[in-house]
Amino acid sequence: MAGSRSNVPPVPAGIGKRGKAFWVTVQTELEFDARETDLLVEVCRTLDTIDQLSVAIKRDGIMLEGSQGQRVLNSAVPELRQQQAAYARLAVQLNIEGAEVGEGMKSPRGSSASATAKRRWSTAGGF
Repeated sequence: MAGSRSNVPPVPAGIGKRGKAFWVTVQTELEFDARETDLLVEVCRTLDTIDQLSVAIKRDGIMLEGSQGQRVLNSAVPELRQQQAAYARLAVQLNIEGAEVGEGMKSPRGSSASATAKRRWSTAGGF
């Protein structure tokens, strides 16, 4: 694949299934500096948290029984919304265009990471 990297950095400890998949996808295509790598780790953790919250909501439902027997909103629902918003903010900070929370993520492109990758591959004759 043109522009893909063969030396993908190892996935950091504690990153789950979806975070690992995202890590490998973006690290295969792009290079990141230390600040961007820290943001990428947080994006991966956030994606894992989104998946865990989604599983909890599916298992327990959107509404739960409160302490007085009343129906209350599952606290995972607003937390999921917060994590999705956090993901969106982190993706913007990382300059990942087209990154989506859902399945079928588009090919990520970051302005500074993409520029770095293009410089690297242009010297190697890849572009």
